[in-house]
Amino acid sequence: MNHRILFLALLLATCAQGLTQAPAEPPLPLHRLTGGTEPNPDTTMAATPETLSAEQLDQQIRQNQDQLEQTRQRLAEVENKLGDLSDKEQASLARLASLEEQIGLTRSYLAKLRAQAAARSTEIAQVARQIEQTSAQAASRKQALGRRLTAIYKYGQLSPLAALLSTRSVPEVYRKMLYLRWVVRADQRLAAELSELDLQLSLQRSKLLADQTELERLQQEQLDQQTKLSAAIAAESAVLKKVRNDKDAGQALQHQLTESTGRLQNLLADLQHRKENAQPVATSRFESQRGSLPWPLKGKVIATFGSQVHPRYKTKTSNLGIDIKAEPGTPVHAVAAGRISYADQFMGYGNLVIIDNGGGFYTLYANLTEMSAQVGSQVAAGTKVGTASDYLHFEIRKDGKSVDPMDWLQP
Repeated sequence: MNHRILFLALLLATCAQGLTQAPAEPPLPLHRLTGGTEPNPDTTMAATPETLSAEQLDQQIRQNQDQLEQTRQRLAEVENKLGDLSDKEQASLARLASLEEQIGLTRSYLAKLRAQAAARSTEIAQVARQIEQTSAQAASRKQALGRRLTAIYKYGQLSPLAALLSTRSVPEVYRKMLYLRWVVRADQRLAAELSELDLQLSLQRSKLLADQTELERLQQEQLDQQTKLSAAIAAESAVLKKVRNDKDAGQALQHQLTESTGRLQNLLADLQHRKENAQPVATSRFESQRGSLPWPLKGKVIATFGSQVHPRYKTKTSNLGIDIKAEPGTPVHAVAAGRISYADQFMGYGNLVIIDNGGGFYTLYANLTEMSAQVGSQVAAGTKVGTASDYLHFEIRKDGKSVDPMDWLQP
């Protein structure tokens, strides 16, 4: 009898200690202790595909933000350049070039703003779904906890001593104390989960509010940039009207275009000179592709090689390439493999990409809305180098001399 009392006392102490310590083994599932249904693992926040999508979306938003900042800085530089022009330069090629760049950058900026706003809208929808899921999980935990509190209120909390005294055998004592230990641990876990869910809800609601505020700011910025774009287009139209109707202004612009062509010739000569000094001249397949080169974009040729009227300025110029009509956002592709030698603004040519195709051949892609080429990178035939929204000016040069692209492109 003394041995039985001693054993019961030791068992009671062991079980009581287990009520206050963290469980060494995983606790029983909550649905078995609370009478609820087993939770679906697919609805757990950490395991859903939406979590990965949210991370990817967050990365895209950061990338968009970096691009917006770069474009915003470039726009500020162009606006400062326009402000620095003197009265005599108001109808100059420099002003037209700056206005063209401003219009192109503003359109690009607007497209990026729309993309960022769309990403924010998607994120808002995702966060709203997360809030709905978290709220449902919190409600489920509250109901389970409520049932436990009701049971405790009705029947009272079973203490280890009461469990011991109400049983007749040692195995029954052990089963009751073990079950009591599981119940207490389940209650603790339930309360901890509810607290964690409440914290998640608070963070998710804060993020939702921040995202909605950012979306409203992006929408307002779109309206502001659209107003600036309209003003820039009106300013460009006024300058073009003056150039076309004012004989002196037209002749001055024609002279400036001729000077710009000379500067481009010097640039190509410099690129070739630096290449020859850096490495031996390599053989090229470009010449063997005469008459079979793919077109840089699909469109109607609106200005051919030779003496032409400039498609934008309406001044008579010597066209050293061809001009191809382009719908807004049309991708422009490299006609042959080569190395990007230049990708930047060039007065009179707008956004200009020059590809060194080897063997003294260069292909030029001008009047681009956007450039996607990186100087120094190697490109294959068909690689996208930018987009055009009005027309593409395309040239082929051999040892610095212009050749008619129509002789080289596919019929």
